Amino acid sequence: MTTEIIIVVTILFASFVRGVLGFGAALIAMPVLSGFTSVYEAAPLVALIGLSNDTLLGAYYRRSFDWAVVSQLLVGSVLGIPLGFLVLRFAPESGMLSALGLALVAYAIYALLSPAMPALKSRRWVYGTGFVSGILNGSYNLPGPPVILYGNSQGWSQEKFKGTLSSFLWGNAILIVLGHGIQHRFSSLVLQQYLVAMPSLFVGTFIGIALSKTFDPLMFRKVVLFILVVIGLRLVALGMQL
Repeated sequence: MTTEIIIVVTILFASFVRGVLGFGAALIAMPVLSGFTSVYEAAPLVALIGLSNDTLLGAYYRRSFDWAVVSQLLVGSVLGIPLGFLVLRFAPESGMLSALGLALVAYAIYALLSPAMPALKSRRWVYGTGFVSGILNGSYNLPGPPVILYGNSQGWSQEKFKGTLSSFLWGNAILIVLGHGIQHRFSSLVLQQYLVAMPSLFVGTFIGIALSKTFDPLMFRKVVLFILVVIGLRLVALGMQL
């Protein structure tokens, strides 16, 4: 299977998951593409894919987000993103793959167990969540998990959850794309792969949005989390082989 086919299939499924759940595209795309190419090649490609996805969903849920929460998360994220870029630049690829795999497995198992989240009322939790999200975004293009956990602690409705998360991810995606651009990571190969992936991105996203009201979201979410466990374990194995 060629790299282009892998990219198209991966982005199609990742965008579909994002359309259904409101998150999860980078959780699928980043580990899969990192395993077939490299973390350093996958990161700028997933950043471009993420910006496109976030623009579509941000526009769709534009009336449902909480601006105050989004702005506080973004302040924390701006402080964390440079640290994430440093990790991406200087950390060895074997360690990056293993750490990414372990993080995915830990997050998926935690989400599958669905423990009750305490209500986090202090503003420091919002800024801290944004900061951790920024680090993960700069290094792995995975800003979502900390915000998902924070949203669960606040008891947001499904519409507010998707709207707030999409708006925050859109703001992050702009910063990440600018950061990769400043560091000259958008090679001709990355841009070519992005253009190849665009049709599957649109198709997957719109099908996911259309079917999101017919699926059992809890069951679909569990299937995705099981897939993440498998992907995470594969990345740990790859990292140990390098």
